Amino acid sequence: MTDTIEQAEALIKSGQAREALTVLEEIVAANPTFLRAHSACAAAHLKLGNRDKAVEHLKEFLPAIDQFPNPVRARIGIAGRFAEAGGFDQADKLLEQAMEMEPDNLEILVKRADTLADAKRWADALTLYRQALDELPDHPELLTSAGIAAQKADELADAAEYYEQVLRQAPDDVVVYHNLVAALTELGRLGDALEVCREWLVQKPDDIDGMAFQALLLVETGRVDEAATWFDFDRLVHSYMIDVPAAYKTLDGFNRALESEILAHPELETPPEDHPTWHHPALKIGSHINAAGTGAIHDLEAVMHDAVERYYDNAGDADGHPFLVHRPKKYRIEPWAAVLEREGNQQPHIHMDGYLSGCYYITIPPEVSADENGADGLVKGGFEIGRPPEEITITADLETRTIKPLEGLMVLFPAYMYHGTIPFKSDQRRICIAFDVMPEE
Repeated sequence: MTDTIEQAEALIKSGQAREALTVLEEIVAANPTFLRAHSACAAAHLKLGNRDKAVEHLKEFLPAIDQFPNPVRARIGIAGRFAEAGGFDQADKLLEQAMEMEPDNLEILVKRADTLADAKRWADALTLYRQALDELPDHPELLTSAGIAAQKADELADAAEYYEQVLRQAPDDVVVYHNLVAALTELGRLGDALEVCREWLVQKPDDIDGMAFQALLLVETGRVDEAATWFDFDRLVHSYMIDVPAAYKTLDGFNRALESEILAHPELETPPEDHPTWHHPALKIGSHINAAGTGAIHDLEAVMHDAVERYYDNAGDADGHPFLVHRPKKYRIEPWAAVLEREGNQQPHIHMDGYLSGCYYITIPPEVSADENGADGLVKGGFEIGRPPEEITITADLETRTIKPLEGLMVLFPAYMYHGTIPFKSDQRRICIAFDVMPEE
């Protein structure tokens, strides 16, 4: 039996969870109390996304938990497995029992706080993090976790204090900078938030998230001239019709070749419903579209590289503009396809992993590209740059730039600028390839 269970475990590790379950179900049927088999079944179901079934197998450990050589360690370990499967209530019960058995064990206290945080029981998690901080008041990871829990529990002043304590020890922690700026902004302490942004960009001057926050805070605090530097659309947003690659007779021929490759791409799929940016029932995203290294997409990638170099040459950096001065010396292009089957829009967002962002339009519905679209001031289906999402409140006047998509149009802009699409209606497909300039060491 040992050989069989090891075979199943090897199948799980190699990505063959379904095949492993075929073996494991026979073992469990013959030996219903064999815990190693239940553990492997839980692991296989987790690989397949069957969290409820994983929890059912993990429950088989509960009657025997006090028979383990170290019942406390057993509870900690099995609680972790339950939490991984989304069984947070059972995980919390096990850790509560472990705390009763070893009340001075700080590791258990923190693990229980982490479990409650994973379950989004923020107030309960914060209570335990505070208890842990009584013992380790300067621990940066504990302070960060307490800050997140306090922020989620709407105890913003405490959250800000925890984050400030972290930054006094680790002044280069960009995640904490982000959280602190968000907390201060929500508290209405905009001047303090702006100063934190300035410190953030001193520590990491090429941080796109920090640039995005600072640019918007400059607008909201009335620093008009400084804000204008960051939202200089004429200088920092470029759009133009591309030159057709030599292998193609016409622009339309090039675009139809791109369209054909995109629609045949094996990873073209609708993003999950819980995706904060990409989900729309009519939208499909194709990642890794340049993996083949051949064809029209490969030819477009060369056009993209030329566009990036052209962008930086035209924008210049002689005046020391922070975004342009800190451009990556080495980079790669990371493109993905977006296919919108009917009507729709995309919520404003930024690309925090990239530095410079771009978009090339391949197929555009006539309702969007028509000359009369935009005559009334609203470009339906337009690409809007500069407007943040609704959850970021900007009360000051905010300038934006809207670009009408056309087949063959290349658009480039700083990744710190929020961007999205204006809603439109059409019964025809819209296809583009977006890309990021990804810094490399």
